[in-house]
Amino acid sequence: MRRQAKAEAKPQSPGSVVADEATAEAFRAALGLQQSGRLAEAERAWQVLRQTLPDHDGINMNLATVYWRLGQLDDAQEACDRAAAANPGLAEAQALLGAIAQAQGNDDAAIESLEKAVTLKPELVTAWVTLANLYKDREAYDRARECCEKAEALDPGRADVLNTLGVVQQAADDWEAAETAFRRALETAPPGEPVAQIQTNLAALLMGRDRFEEAAQCCRVAITAQPRYAQAHNTLGAALKAARDLDGAEAAFTKALECDPAMAGAQSNLGTVFGLRRQWDQALACYDRALQMNPASAEAHNNRGNVLHSIGRYADAKAEFDRAIELDPDFPDPRFNRGLLALMQGHWEEGWPGFAWRWRTPQMAPFRRPFTEPEWDGAVRPAETLLLHAEQGMGDTLQFIRYAPLAAERVGRVVLECQPSLVPLLAGMPGLDVVVGRGEALPAFDLQVPLLSLPGLFGTTVENVPAKVPYLHVPAGADVRLPMDGDGLKVGLVWAGNPRNPNDPSRSAGLRSLLPLLDVPGCRFFSLQHGPPGDQIAEAGVADRLVDLRPELTDFAATAALVDQLDLVISICTSVAHLAGGMGAETWVTLSQDADWRWLRERDDSPWYPTVRLFRQRDLDDWDELTGRVAKALRERAGAAT
Repeated sequence: MRRQAKAEAKPQSPGSVVADEATAEAFRAALGLQQSGRLAEAERAWQVLRQTLPDHDGINMNLATVYWRLGQLDDAQEACDRAAAANPGLAEAQALLGAIAQAQGNDDAAIESLEKAVTLKPELVTAWVTLANLYKDREAYDRARECCEKAEALDPGRADVLNTLGVVQQAADDWEAAETAFRRALETAPPGEPVAQIQTNLAALLMGRDRFEEAAQCCRVAITAQPRYAQAHNTLGAALKAARDLDGAEAAFTKALECDPAMAGAQSNLGTVFGLRRQWDQALACYDRALQMNPASAEAHNNRGNVLHSIGRYADAKAEFDRAIELDPDFPDPRFNRGLLALMQGHWEEGWPGFAWRWRTPQMAPFRRPFTEPEWDGAVRPAETLLLHAEQGMGDTLQFIRYAPLAAERVGRVVLECQPSLVPLLAGMPGLDVVVGRGEALPAFDLQVPLLSLPGLFGTTVENVPAKVPYLHVPAGADVRLPMDGDGLKVGLVWAGNPRNPNDPSRSAGLRSLLPLLDVPGCRFFSLQHGPPGDQIAEAGVADRLVDLRPELTDFAATAALVDQLDLVISICTSVAHLAGGMGAETWVTLSQDADWRWLRERDDSPWYPTVRLFRQRDLDDWDELTGRVAKALRERAGAAT
């Protein structure tokens, strides 16, 4: 949101004095009207004076200030230009010209005028603050910090200066310094809206660090300070949504709209709540209303595209992403989402460039590694060491580690940094010279690349996927044994993924949906489910028919050893599915209708895994029908095994 700077010009008449007493009296009367807020009358009074003294800098400066306060920017600029022409050394005129240019969207002119203002009169605190915001928007963070330091030196502890410093530090990814600045600002902030604004800014910062409860509390303090401050309610909704309190988020976004019915961002955010609940019609209605409020909202077009993608209206989704990019070419989300859409449709050469925008999205940007070593471009570097680093979930690591041997052919040595629980499984894999867990000290390296960038670097298409399996193997010494009592097809089950994954509500089926499988004769069932979702076994009362293997699942080497002893793995889209597929084990993957891009669409096989069979929802969120088909296939598979 563009901040409108307060004009530095004061109504006490900067500029030259008026000579004759009659004109001076009229000047004082006009100034009194201006100071008392009677702006329309003040405008007429200054206009009368300007007829007598058309080029008087003080008259034009005050008239410009009145126009500024009335929101008549073109008239304000004309009057201010006159004042500056009459008195080139009038710093207040340059400061107001800068504020006007910023409000008009002409940041180049704004910076030029404001730099003149602070050169002429370095004590103009607000001009320094406005410059800091402008330089921040240009990502010129060092100069923005300098401007804040100049302002703070002039007025130590001033709340709006420290608030701006916090915003600058946050934009520069100096999170600790930003938090310090916001908290210092709160020490001196006047009650009411200033406190509300700073608390809301602090809340946004805390959200970026996954401190959602603290962020929500800051918003509540802001709302106490200014109950109808719409942005505080909007940010509270975002914090509650991130904490999965969807009812609370809906209430907060609704309150934001009550405070500001034209707040398109809150309307769009409300749509995301309905989207998470998979209430698609309500979500689309919110985005339609947001676009009625602001047709140029790239965010609303992007969010609308996400819903259309989820419900299978792919051409319409692409049109929304295209429109969002047209409106805001630097907005990363629609570029990333358009890339995902192309990948899902099998247009991988088109999709990889968009996929690379993931690092600029708010979800991924905080996790981008601050390496000083250059990112590998795929070139042959036989004398150099390459660091491959995991970037997302463990399933992603297991899927894309297949590229390590290909990378090893182009560089001297390959180091992998991955999730600690994967180290025992991947250590010793061909193509990897060193494997370290995330958080451990890294050996020296010359180049680095995120693991999921490798498919694009190698020009991967649906036709040339490196799909030779197995490329994952049970490590020596992983001697975990499957309970062997009884006969029958040994089937492993997984029904839930990591709840922190934003797509988990759509991909995780829950054990209840799989219970009909336990009635298939000729099978013995083993749970490969990690974590709390494994408690559903006891809750469903099926512990006598489904063996809970969680005590044995100490790491992925142990999981691999158990998979190796099974005849079949049935899993949702999660890490175990990729482990089993990479091992060449027979694997059935159950997918939501809006499944992840890697599974493509309208096919029951996978170019990534030759031994994987896909079962897709025919209707959105209908796991029961899908399970019926899986049960039928399982009966056939069990019968063939006897």
